[in-house]
Formats: sequence, C-alpha cells, structure tokens
Amino acid sequence: MLQKKILKAGSWVLVTGILASGGAASAAGVDIYDGQWHYSLTPYAWFPNIYQTIQLGTPLGGGKTVDIEVKPDSYLSNLDFALMGTFEARKGDWALAMDLVYNDFSGQKGKIKNVRGPEGEESLPIDVNVDVDIKSLIWEGIGSYTVARSPAGTLDVFGGVRYLSLKTSTDLSFSGPEGVIGRSGGSSNRINVWDGIVGVRGSVGLGAGGDWFLPYYLDIGAGNYSNWTWQGWAGVGYRFDWGDLVLVYRNLSYSTSGNEILEDMRMAGPALGATFRW
Repeated sequence: MLQKKILKAGSWVLVTGILASGGAASAAGVDIYDGQWHYSLTPYAWFPNIYQTIQLGTPLGGGKTVDIEVKPDSYLSNLDFALMGTFEARKGDWALAMDLVYNDFSGQKGKIKNVRGPEGEESLPIDVNVDVDIKSLIWEGIGSYTVARSPAGTLDVFGGVRYLSLKTSTDLSFSGPEGVIGRSGGSSNRINVWDGIVGVRGSVGLGAGGDWFLPYYLDIGAGNYSNWTWQGWAGVGYRFDWGDLVLVYRNLSYSTSGNEILEDMRMAGPALGATFRW
C-alpha cells in the first residue's frame, strides 16, 4: 500500500511542480521588464486538505448538513489523474496569466467533522464510513499591471475570472445507533461556478544578494453560484540560473448560496515546484 502511494505521488509530481511566484522573480540574466515579450511556465504540485460542507437527504425526509475532510494520505492512494500549472506572458509592466488545476480521484476515505440538523449539531454514530469521489477543474485567467518594483520587491494589481467545475459523489454508511442521517446516505452533484476576481501579487526580496524572496498572492471575488470566493498564498523562493524554486502554502475557498448541495469548499495545503522563463 505504501509503495502504491509513493508511485502515485511520484507520477503526480512528474506532471506537476510548484505554484507561481507571482511573476516577480526571474532566471539569471533575464530582465522581464525590458519591454520585450517574455514567457514563463510553472508546473506545480499542490497537496491540500480538502474540506467540504454538503447537504444530504435522509431516508426519513428532510436533510442534514455534513462537514467532511479529506487528507492527502487518502487521495494520493486513489488519484487517477492530476495536472497543475501556470503560464504567463509579459511585456514590460503588463502581463497575462492562466492557472489550471485538475484533479480526478475516486474511492477516497473521508472524515466527518460534524453533522448539523434543524436543531443544531447532532451526535455521530459509533462507526462512520465515508467514500468520496471528486473531479475538479479550476481555471483562472487574469490581466495584471506592475504598479511598484525595486530591488526590495514588486507589487502587481490584477483583475480576471476564475472557473470551478466540481463533480462530487459522497456515500456514507453507519454501524452505530439510528437517527442521525439514517443508516446510510449520500449525494451526487455537479456545479459550475464563474467568479470575477481582483487582487494583488508580487514578491519581497530577502538580503542584498537577491536570490531569496517571499512570493505572495491574494484575490477575492464573487459570481453566479458563490456568495464569495478567495484565494491566497505565501512562502519562500530561491532563484537559480535556470529559474525559480518556490515553496508556498496555498488556500482556495468557495462559499455558495444556501440552496446548493455543496455549501462550502476549502482546499488548503503546501505547494512545491519550479518556474521556467524565456
């Protein structure tokens, strides 16, 4: 089992890599602000905990709200395919960037955090089994402008759109007392969300040499099904002759309107990889 997890995690990292450094750092000898077109490709590997709040129907009628958590040690063993990467085209202070995250994993074991009904939180059965299938596509496109840059760092402001296509199937079975959701329950739903977003991104230089830097990113937005969404990351990076290596902690959150089966989703965890520029 451990060997299977290692092989799947390794194959994921081979087709992925790290989160974008905010467009601030560049390979040695490349001046991305020289007024010519420059491009960057950033494959990355992101290992988030996935938190979901969903509404489930019950055999007796009515419904319950269930908070479910899925961790990397579960979905890495059930990963069917994953692809993550960022592409950017820049000319001077102007830039266009796209980010793509696609995950497909099935039969993963989840953990119920709590169950809420009309009268508040309810006790859980003795034994709860949760199987979750998730297919998610997150695509983001932005246009940005560098409003400040110096050896101390850079600051970009941007606007754009983010698209979420999420298909989830959750099955629960119980071996404890009756009366929480029934002895079994489940849901299957697909949701497509478009959001307009605005935000800032950039980096802060560390030390006189300029090799070490702190990348940062923050956006907020709203759209058709979501009351609001936000994404942020921060971490540390190092410039090599061939490009940048960055380690960050990334959080992406959605909160939909109350009549959706999926009420909330949050993906939070570390990301690691590299940025290549030409």
